Amino acid sequence: MRSRNDDFPGRKKLYRSRNGLALGVCRGLADYLGLPRWVVRAFVVVLFVSTGFTAAILYFAAAFFVPLAPETGGGEDIDTGRLGRAAVDVSRRFKDLDVRLSRMESHVTSREYDFDRRLRGR
Repeated sequence: MRSRNDDFPGRKKLYRSRNGLALGVCRGLADYLGLPRWVVRAFVVVLFVSTGFTAAILYFAAAFFVPLAPETGGGEDIDTGRLGRAAVDVSRRFKDLDVRLSRMESHVTSREYDFDRRLRGR
C-alpha cells in the first residue's frame, strides 16, 4: 500500500524521535520542521508556562498519537549537524528536480507535443 508521502518526493513524515529527552516529541517535530531542537523546546516551555496543563495535555497527546521513528540500520540516530542537513536538503532538491525533469521529458516526447509542433510549422 502506498502512503500519501509517495506522491510528494522529498516530503518527510512526522515521527517521534527515539533519542529525545522525554518522549521524543520536540526532537521529532524539530526534525520534521527543519528547525533547531532548542527553538522547538523553548517554544514548548513557553507554551507550558503560559497555558499550564493545556500544553502538558497536548504534549502527551502528541506522544500518544505520533508514531515512533522507524529503526535505522545502525541502531542509533546520528546527529549530522549543519553539513548533514545541507546534504539532505540538496538530496531532496535533486529528487524534486529529477521528478520535474522526467515530467517534462514525457511531455516533450509525447505524440501531442509533436503534433502541436508540426501544426505550428516549427
